[in-house]
Amino acid sequence: MFVRRLTLLVSLTVLMAAAAAGCGGNGHGATSLSISIGESGGAATFDAPKSSEGGLVEVKFDNRGKVPHSVQLALVKGGHSVEEGLKIVQGESPRTPEWLRAEGGVGTTAPGETRTASLNLPAGTYALTELGGPGLTGEPATGSLEVTAGDEGALPSTSATVTAAETGKDRFAWEISGLKAGKNELTFNSKGEKALHMIAAYRVKDGQDPSLSEIKKSFSSPRPPAFAELETLTQTAVLDGGGSQTTTLDLRKGTYVFFCPLTDRDGGKPHFEEGLLKKVEIK
Repeated sequence: MFVRRLTLLVSLTVLMAAAAAGCGGNGHGATSLSISIGESGGAATFDAPKSSEGGLVEVKFDNRGKVPHSVQLALVKGGHSVEEGLKIVQGESPRTPEWLRAEGGVGTTAPGETRTASLNLPAGTYALTELGGPGLTGEPATGSLEVTAGDEGALPSTSATVTAAETGKDRFAWEISGLKAGKNELTFNSKGEKALHMIAAYRVKDGQDPSLSEIKKSFSSPRPPAFAELETLTQTAVLDGGGSQTTTLDLRKGTYVFFCPLTDRDGGKPHFEEGLLKKVEIK
């Protein structure tokens, strides 16, 4: 599903050279969910609680490894097992069954860094996994989490917003506001009944100005594009259409390429071919 599909589509990610975890109130009306990741013998492992209250949740993700990591929360429904969910998530099929829902998480997190995300989690059984991305060369870490019913709530306000908007049948557009150089706390909105979206972005090298057609063509190349600063590649967790969460993007001054490499649940073209490809000037 989206993990393997992302790794295949964004070939440049392949070429780029917690202690305790728990949950409880955070004092802001949200349940606190702490997840850490570490490495041993080349393998990454999550340290996460077995259960958490749902509703409005603040996920704290602590990367104790030596390469970037992430955590994706996928709701497994309809009596299916976590193992079945992980098989789909890590498979190569362009289709995503309705019983598996991308509920968000924390995207690219540098070694030694802790990041948070706020989201509303429905009750149920969740598969935990990593997204394919910068520095990840081995098998992704996996885990499971039982979420009990909790009170939904409003997400914390952020100064920046990125929306993957649906503009027609199989057509989308980025609506982006408030981004600046530095660490951006933003609200990510995913639109489209059958859609799965994520934000992926990288900086264009100074003095380069690739056209959108050149950028599209680069995704099918076995080599990363010469105009891309590979070390700036970053991505968020995946959200099903209709979902929203807060997340973080670290950006530098310059031109960024924003894209979504995923497809709809029934397959089809990747979303960067359906409108979710945009050059954005960061100041």
